[in-house]
Amino acid sequence: MHNSDFENIFSKIEPDDALKSRIMDRMENGEMKKSTRNNIRRMVAIAACVAIAGISTAFATGSVISYFQSDRAVDITSMEALAQYNDEVGATVSNFGYTLTLDNLATDDNFMHIFYTLKKDNAAMTEEDYYNFWFLCRINGKLANFGNHNEEKAYTTEDGAYRGVIKLNIADMEVPDTFTLEMYSEPVTMTKENSSFEGDYLFNDNTVLTDDDKAKLLYVSTTAKKSSVETKSVVKEVNKKFPFIYYDEIYDENGNESSVEKQGEGEISKVVFSPFGSQLVVKDRFEGYGGMKVSGSAIFDENGQSLDVLNTDLSGGRVGIDCTNKIEFLKADANTKALKIVPLKNTMSYNDEKTTVQQIGTYPLTFKTSDYGSVVVTNIRFSDGAFEIDYYKDGFSLYDPAFHTMDKDGNIIEPGGKLGCLFTTIVHHDTNSYTAKYEYCGEYDENGNILPFDMSTISKEKLEQAFTHLSINYYDFELDYDNAIDIDLK
Repeated sequence: MHNSDFENIFSKIEPDDALKSRIMDRMENGEMKKSTRNNIRRMVAIAACVAIAGISTAFATGSVISYFQSDRAVDITSMEALAQYNDEVGATVSNFGYTLTLDNLATDDNFMHIFYTLKKDNAAMTEEDYYNFWFLCRINGKLANFGNHNEEKAYTTEDGAYRGVIKLNIADMEVPDTFTLEMYSEPVTMTKENSSFEGDYLFNDNTVLTDDDKAKLLYVSTTAKKSSVETKSVVKEVNKKFPFIYYDEIYDENGNESSVEKQGEGEISKVVFSPFGSQLVVKDRFEGYGGMKVSGSAIFDENGQSLDVLNTDLSGGRVGIDCTNKIEFLKADANTKALKIVPLKNTMSYNDEKTTVQQIGTYPLTFKTSDYGSVVVTNIRFSDGAFEIDYYKDGFSLYDPAFHTMDKDGNIIEPGGKLGCLFTTIVHHDTNSYTAKYEYCGEYDENGNILPFDMSTISKEKLEQAFTHLSINYYDFELDYDNAIDIDLK
C-alpha cells in the first residue's frame, strides 16, 4: 500500500490528525516497511507502539503492551489511548500447573483493560486448557464482569502461552482513583460427557475471599491508580427521562399466553467521554419485556453528524428491577455540545429491490443501506482460510451491515461454508472504521487440537477466485423525530 492509498483512506475516515502525521512520517522515513502489506489498523497499532518503545514509566507516558506485538491481536479500544495510558503491573501467581501474569492495566471512567498472560507449566497451552478457566474480576471487592458490553480476546503465542485482554465496562461503577483489582478462576473440569464448576460462591457480589479460598484458585491481585487519565475523562450528569414501549405477558383463564403493550420510563443517567470511549449510561425499569432500545436509535451531534452506535450486547431487566446498559458511540468527544437520540418510527424491513450487488476489486465501493446512510468498503483482503472487509459508515447505518459475500452466480461464499465460518466485527476506534472478518472456524481432534486446513477449498487463491461480488442489505424505516430525546451537554 502506497502513501497515496493511505491519504485516500485517511480522507474518508477522518482519523486524529496527530496520529495521521506520525504514521505518514514513519512511512516517508522508511520505517515500518515490513508492515506496509498490512491494513491500516495494524499501522495504527505499530505507530502507537513505536512512539513509546523503551518507555516503562507507569501511566504518565505508558508502557509497551505485549498483547499488541502480534498480528493475531484484535483491536479493542483506541490504540493511541492504550499506548499512552497504561500501567505495567507484572504481578504473577502459579497454581494447578499454570502461571497467570497481569501484564498491563489501563483504565479510565469508561473501560478497564486487563492484559494478561496464561502459561501451562512444562507444556504448551491448548484451547481446552484455556477454556478450563473463566476469569472473574473484582474492583474493590465488587464483581465487574457482569452487565453489558464487556469483552475478552486471547490468542496463542509462539512459545505456547495464551496472551489476552479482558475489557470491562465500568461506566456505571464508582471506581476511586486508587483501587484494588482481583482476577481469579477456579479450573473448570470439562469433558464431552459433563462439565462441573463448584465455585458458585465466586459469583456472589458480597463474597469476601479468604486465604483458604484464594489457595483453591488461580488468584492474583494488584493495587492501581487512574489519576492521570481521570482528569481527561468528562462525565456529564444528564438524568434525562424518556418514555418507551414494552410488552407485558398475560394469561387467560385457560392458561393461554398473550401480550399487552404498555408504556414504561427510562433514563439516560449520564454521558461519559474518556480516552477509551464515549458512552451513554441508560437505566430503565419495566415489568415485562422489550423496551425502547437506545442502541437501535440514531444519535446525532449538534452539527447533525450521525454518530456510530456500536452493536453491543444488552442486559435485560427482571420484574421491578432497574436495568442498566452502556451504549458506546464513535465520532464524538468531550467537546460535543449536544446529542439528539432519534428512535425508529416503524418496524424495519428488508428491501430487496434497493439492495445492490457490486463486483469487488476496485475501491471504494459505496452501498446505500437506507434513506439515511451508506456503508463504504475501502478494501477486501484474503488469506488462507479467511477474508476481511474494511469499511466505514457514512451517515446513519443500523448496527453492523448485513454483508452478502457471493460468487459470480450469486451463491454465498464463506470459508468453511455456512456452519464452518466464524464472523467477527472489529472496531477501529482510532479511525472510526471497521473490519468484518470471515474466518474458517476449523475442526478439532479428540485432544482439542485444531486440524490443518483443507486447502482444496479455502486457500487464499481459492477464496479470491470464488468471492467476486458483494452486496449489503438495504432497509426501509423512518426516523421518529417527533419523539427524539435532546441532551444538552454544555
